[in-house]
Amino acid sequence: MTAGAAASRPPARRQLVIWNPAAGSKAGLPTNPTTEDDLRRTMRKAGLGEDLFAGGSEEATRQRVRDAVAAGVELIVAAGGDGTAGLVAEEIIGTSTALGILPLGSAMNIGRSLGIPRDLDAAAEILATGEIVAVDVGRAPDGPFFEMASVGINAAVLAEAHRLAEGAWDSIMGMIRAIVTYRPATMRLEMDDETVESGALMVVVANTPFTGAGLTLAPEARMDDGRFDIAVYRHFSRWELTRHVLSIVAGRRRYSPKLRTYRSTRVRIAAHRPLPARADARSLGTTPLELEVVPRALRVMVPRRQARAPMAAGGPALTG
Repeated sequence: MTAGAAASRPPARRQLVIWNPAAGSKAGLPTNPTTEDDLRRTMRKAGLGEDLFAGGSEEATRQRVRDAVAAGVELIVAAGGDGTAGLVAEEIIGTSTALGILPLGSAMNIGRSLGIPRDLDAAAEILATGEIVAVDVGRAPDGPFFEMASVGINAAVLAEAHRLAEGAWDSIMGMIRAIVTYRPATMRLEMDDETVESGALMVVVANTPFTGAGLTLAPEARMDDGRFDIAVYRHFSRWELTRHVLSIVAGRRRYSPKLRTYRSTRVRIAAHRPLPARADARSLGTTPLELEVVPRALRVMVPRRQARAPMAAGGPALTG
């Protein structure tokens, strides 16, 4: 190669891999174990370099990401689950640094919504050959969220499910108690173009189609349309809602006339009594709750346009 050819070659992209060694386990049970040797082998195959960081704490990991952004690192790869991807994403929102994902978690709702496969080698290939697009982020009172927020029975049950994922086996009884004792409430939703008041067991405000253990609660939600999908589960009995969720888990996703979906860039949810609220894996306390979309705030690495599947239950086709 001549000196002129070498000079015209674009500089190598600066990249960092953030690894969560604890990813791929639920309630202390392994679901997707990956060793450091496995990960480094994948990194070499995808041309990701050797810069791998496994922080001993959340704060150490956040600081490493901040330092990388300040140093001009162009791509930070979250090798872990949705929690790891969310942690990295929080620190790079509004910057020129992009998020990449190597799926090592048990659900991978963010990656699935972006069209990133669960196979590690296939996901690594996207990091080598994909393209960077900008996607939306949700904003809650305490900070950003990436999947969806919920109010009502879903928030109550997910709080216990999160405890179960951390190994608190007594939370199984907590989930059953939440389902059996929760009562529907009249909720008022103030959105861009209309205000709706309806009795409902739950409301989900979705930036992605998926939440929790891969539940498709908002199948048409997209991460790049600048709006939430706001699904109101009206007039469901607890048994009807349980059957509906089971149909989602089974992949049937049956239409229900009791489910009404709105689209809006913002929403304020209030009720006659305080209702539990959550965003992704964290509690937001109780209603009233205000949420808004921050359009195209996060840069992400996704499959190239021609390789993306059309928008469906498997995830959206991003517009770039």
